[in-house]
Amino acid sequence: MMKSKNPKPLIVFYALVFYVFLQFGWWAYLIFEMNVEITDLKKEVAVMKAETSQKDLSEFDNALHKKLLMVIGEGSVFLTLLFIGFYQVKKSFMREFSLARQQQNFLLSVTHELNSPLASIKLYLQTLLKRQSIPEEKKEALLNKALLDVERQSKLVNNILLAAKLEDNSFQFKIERINLSRTIEQLIQNHPQDTHKVEKRIDSDVLIDADLTAIQSIFINLYENALKYGSPDQPVEIDVEKQAQNAVLTIKNHGTTIPEKELNQIFEKFYRLGDENTRNSKGTGLGLFLVKFFTDAMDGKIKAASTSRGETAFTVYFKLNN
Repeated sequence: MMKSKNPKPLIVFYALVFYVFLQFGWWAYLIFEMNVEITDLKKEVAVMKAETSQKDLSEFDNALHKKLLMVIGEGSVFLTLLFIGFYQVKKSFMREFSLARQQQNFLLSVTHELNSPLASIKLYLQTLLKRQSIPEEKKEALLNKALLDVERQSKLVNNILLAAKLEDNSFQFKIERINLSRTIEQLIQNHPQDTHKVEKRIDSDVLIDADLTAIQSIFINLYENALKYGSPDQPVEIDVEKQAQNAVLTIKNHGTTIPEKELNQIFEKFYRLGDENTRNSKGTGLGLFLVKFFTDAMDGKIKAASTSRGETAFTVYFKLNN
């Protein structure tokens, strides 16, 4: 969890908690003292009337003991509820603060992600306009780079739109029979890249009932993450297979190790490791959120595992269509 750079709200909160518990302790002390004083006065009055035996005086002490036990019991319940209430308030505050920081990081990353491809495209077009004598081969290379940046920006916008639709429940799932094997093969072919070797082991005709847009989003986000964070001299491994009643998609890379405590947090909306101002990797923190949401929505499961050697694997389970 991120820590606040401005501790003033937490200082005020802890000061308030300390004051409340201090006052509780003081009032508890006063109640004890008051009950003891009242009992002593009753005993003195009874003695002055000369109508009280030693047994009657013991009854005063027993009554006092019962009252003190009642005060301790009720005070303990109140103190426990008070502690739980303060804990929940702090937990809610820290959760909201963490979300606010993640949203801030999201805005910073989106600004960068939108400006970067636009700046590149502008540069490519300016080069083509100013230098009319550029060889055709170089013109084609510049245009291809511009198209790749357009595609990159289009994927970013699509992820943002998908997240917005999921947020307001306007995304309509269209469940149909899908050949997962062919779909993954096509997606790999339509995502050309020359930085990594891809090793694939895909069983033929693995059929599932799912939403095609959701399957495409799941694979593309996991695949691009594997390429982004994987070491260029190590292959990205893609497996599609049948296991018992499940269709299993696994994407593994070799590169950055994800700390064990972060493995569950990486699926949270806007969550990214590190600080946005110092992070080198690109992204918005929406990709894995979309992966988890779509997987859960289609009654699937996703598991993430990362070893100290830098092997990271995401495994998605779907129900087979028999």
